[in-house]
Amino acid sequence: MAADLGRARTVSIFHTTDLHGRIVPTSTYEGLDDVGGFARCATCIRQWRRESPHSLTVDVGDVVQGTPVSLESGGTLMIDLFNRLGYDAWTLGNHDFDWGPEKLEAILERSACPVLTANISRGTAPAGDFDGAWKRVLPWAMKEVGGFRIAIIGLITPGLPYWLPPELLGGAEATDPAVALAAGVKEARGAKADAVVVTGHMGWRFNDDYANPVRSILRDVDGVDVYLAGHSHQDQPSWMLHDVLCSQASYHGVHCGRVDLTFDLDSRKLVDRRAFTILMDDRFDLDPAVMTAAQAGLEAADATLAREVATVTRPISGKGRGSGLATLLCELFAATLRRRGKAVDAVFHGTFGTGDLQPGRLTVADCWKIIPYENMLVTAEVTAADLLAIVAEDAKQKDSDRTLWPLEVVVGDGGVPARLRHQGIDVPADRRLTIALNAYDAQSGGRRLMRTREILAAAAANRRMSPIDTRSALIDGLLDRGTIG
Repeated sequence: MAADLGRARTVSIFHTTDLHGRIVPTSTYEGLDDVGGFARCATCIRQWRRESPHSLTVDVGDVVQGTPVSLESGGTLMIDLFNRLGYDAWTLGNHDFDWGPEKLEAILERSACPVLTANISRGTAPAGDFDGAWKRVLPWAMKEVGGFRIAIIGLITPGLPYWLPPELLGGAEATDPAVALAAGVKEARGAKADAVVVTGHMGWRFNDDYANPVRSILRDVDGVDVYLAGHSHQDQPSWMLHDVLCSQASYHGVHCGRVDLTFDLDSRKLVDRRAFTILMDDRFDLDPAVMTAAQAGLEAADATLAREVATVTRPISGKGRGSGLATLLCELFAATLRRRGKAVDAVFHGTFGTGDLQPGRLTVADCWKIIPYENMLVTAEVTAADLLAIVAEDAKQKDSDRTLWPLEVVVGDGGVPARLRHQGIDVPADRRLTIALNAYDAQSGGRRLMRTREILAAAAANRRMSPIDTRSALIDGLLDRGTIG
């Protein structure tokens, strides 16, 4: 749409979300290759800016976690690229906390634009009243574009405590998004906003869930014109919800999104709203400025990924509880913790559904496929009865392949775990055991393991987060063994 049509003017908003550190093209979950990446989004955004001079550019969160090139820079490379392209705002996503408060504060300091997240608090302070690096985090911002005042209000998913341990959140807490949004809308409308746009790291679902309460929020809060969604990794170009125009631009830069808001120049009223997304395929070149800025980091990351860590001598099954791959992960995690002075009696962990390991060279790139997240290892002291309750809770999850190593789970009537054995001997219910699992599962595994969360939260559990993440433990363990088979 043209920037000005008669007595109307269009303000455009370009949006990305869930980039997860992707700079160069990648593949979709369905297997479509050579699509996405921030370098293509940048080309598209520059083209759109030439078409629509009255514009804003925003991101809806989960910016940094997900690639070696982003990890090795501590996330600062992605923020530098936002700065170069002139982003107007971005919003915190849950994975932006994955590397802990020091790394997050470094990227907040690096950001040239505000980081909009209204429903977050630190201690007794709400967004907008933070100090230090967190001063960059504001509940909302007003941007004047083409003579119109566009308010942008940021929200983060309230699911944070069910995925991330307190050590990684660094005192940050997600508050009620509806309450925060209502306050932001009231302030923005009081400041004479001509339109209110929400960048919400909560996304499209068939129905609301604990992490994506989009329908209930937009039902309960009036005064929102546009909701830009994230988190759920869906391409949803345009849908209406309670008279709010919604749009979501998938993930990893696979799609780039655009919203056009048309205002009547005489009445200043918003008279039209349109949204779409576009696939970032080979019609879009890699932006030269982005590639120049990222080149050194990309080359270093490629060298890291190519490094050989072990040789696999026979196929290793990756399917089901107790699979060869799940067992291998548990063994390597225990060995890494032991080398660091923390012996454990058992490890409870599964795979990420990556399938079997085939014979041949195993590289760091393979390790990234096996474990795509930097989940920290957590240790805790529990009774055998508590551990059995943890296993029994997980047994209800049909898609889980979490494995308890090296203990045997004896199943009773109805397939319910009944007791634990070790080397053929029953483990007494009151015996205390030191176990290891990842921090995500320790926090409830996305509310699938709430009993586990409760058990580990007890003071007697002496829960501790280790300084090593599961992928690093995998790589260290493979390097130590050299040969797997």
